[in-house]
Amino acid sequence: MSVQYNLPRIASIDVPLKIGVLISGSGSGLEALLRFQQSNNCSHTTAVVISDKANVKGLERATNYGIKSLAITLPPLRYFSSPTERRIAHENLISKSLDEHQVELVVCSGYMRILTENFLNQRLGRVINIHPSPWGEDGALYPGAHGIQDTIEAGSLVAGASVHFVSAGVDDGPLIATKTTEILTGEDEQSLGLRIRIDIEHKLYPLVIDALAEGRVLQDGNNFKIID
Repeated sequence: MSVQYNLPRIASIDVPLKIGVLISGSGSGLEALLRFQQSNNCSHTTAVVISDKANVKGLERATNYGIKSLAITLPPLRYFSSPTERRIAHENLISKSLDEHQVELVVCSGYMRILTENFLNQRLGRVINIHPSPWGEDGALYPGAHGIQDTIEAGSLVAGASVHFVSAGVDDGPLIATKTTEILTGEDEQSLGLRIRIDIEHKLYPLVIDALAEGRVLQDGNNFKIID
C-alpha cells in the first residue's frame, strides 16, 4: 500500500477514543452507534455530531442522547471564486469543530459529501465510512449514492455493506470489513435497503469502531483486517 494510513491510538474504557460523526440525514446509523455505546463498556465515545444540512432528524437524535450536535452547512457560492474553494472552506469549518472537540476518529454515517484531499491528507486512517455494497478488488462493487438500487439493477444475487477507510476516491477503500446477504425474492430497493441497514450496517459499524479503538485492525495487503 503506497499511501500511509495512520490509525488512531489504542484506547481504553478509562480513556476512550473520541469520535466525531458526520451525517446528512435521519441518523439511524448514528442512533445505532450511540445506543451501542450506551449499552456496552466501549473504548470509544461520541464527542460531537456534525451535519452538513440543518434541521435533520440525526441532529435531534444526537441531542436526545446528550451529544453535542452542530449543523455546518455549505456556505453560499457567491462568496467564493470556485466550487472547489467553497468545498475547502466548508471542510475547514468542519475540521475546526472536530479539533475543538478533540476528535480522534471521524465516522461518516450517511454523510453525502465527498471529502477532498484537503480534509483527508492529515487524517488518512482516521476517517471511516460504511457503504451499502459488497466489496471488490478495486473498492465497492456498487459505489456512489445509489448502492442498493445499483445492486438490484445489476442482477446481483447478494447485497451487503462494507466499512472502509475514506480516501479521495468514491467508496474505493481500503476495506476494513464487509458482510453480505442473499437478496430475497421480491425485495425492492426500499425493503432491501432497510434490511441491510438493520441487519448489517447497524451491527457491523460499531464492531469495527470497537476494533479500531482496541488496536485490533491490522494492514492486510492493500486492505485491512480485524483480529480477535
